[in-house]
Amino acid sequence: MPDKTDPPNPEDRPNLLPPWWLIGLLLLMCGAVLVWRIPALLKAIEERRNLGPDAVITNGFDLSPELRSDATLIRFGAPEEVIPIDDPPIWDTSTVDELGKNFRTRFLISDSEVVGVIVDGKARAYPHRILQWHEVVNDVLEGLPICVVYHPLSETTTVFRRPMSENSEPMMFGSSGLVIDCCMLIHERLGPGARSRESLWSPTDGRAISGQRSGEWLQLVPFQLTTWKKWREMHPDTDVLGMAESHRRYYKKEPYNPYRLVDRPRYPHAPKPPVGERANLSRVVVTRENGSWSGRILTDQKAVTRSQVITSWFAVHAREIPILEN
Repeated sequence: MPDKTDPPNPEDRPNLLPPWWLIGLLLLMCGAVLVWRIPALLKAIEERRNLGPDAVITNGFDLSPELRSDATLIRFGAPEEVIPIDDPPIWDTSTVDELGKNFRTRFLISDSEVVGVIVDGKARAYPHRILQWHEVVNDVLEGLPICVVYHPLSETTTVFRRPMSENSEPMMFGSSGLVIDCCMLIHERLGPGARSRESLWSPTDGRAISGQRSGEWLQLVPFQLTTWKKWREMHPDTDVLGMAESHRRYYKKEPYNPYRLVDRPRYPHAPKPPVGERANLSRVVVTRENGSWSGRILTDQKAVTRSQVITSWFAVHAREIPILEN
């Protein structure tokens, strides 16, 4: 037996240092986090350089004092972070049918919601499952330059004629990265270095609320929100907005279903709807006649044959649009 008076053996002391493999793992994890965050940091630096020092608030747009001070104005990302479609792929129904033969490639089913537009007798369908990933589609239908907008967070759907830009070409629109009353603001895209001259438009009413075109109104184009089955029965010769190759892996996902079930708008809005009277995200058909707005609740029993705007109950209240009885 060792003598109790003997000095302790260093080998008998507990090793308090972690094993080298654990240190290496921690270093590897720290490196992975840095690599993951570096693109976001570089993007933030680029945004500040391109959009100005207050880009975190304005995204480089020339905001009016009233808009800048609006408590419901929120920045959710950079302009075109949600990528618009500028050169839409247009498919005929035979392409949709061919894809439907295989469950893995199926594109549209009978109940798929589509935004149906008719110009000079030509019908075209814009599926919500595609619009929700791009929010803005710049298209030309029978020679008419149009823009189709769908903002899933506010359930806002609208179609309008694209006005001419300063270079005598139809404007190209996109998501500004800003929302007000939880509704996306779109902007005219004038090109690099022109952000401060671009105007912001509300798709809920088609009015420019900031910029050089402030106070102007977009010409709304009637549309129908229906199912693919009903639209095709009414318009057998329709074509349809096809899938963009860059986003094919996303289109089968439905990221907003949980959001709709919770029925809680993601961003601030004011005033609030009456408590318990209607669901926040219930759809409302909004029309503009002679400069006056009115809305009515969209129910499953009533078919909407001609709409100007469809948006949510909370958004209608935020804009103080009167709700008419059905």
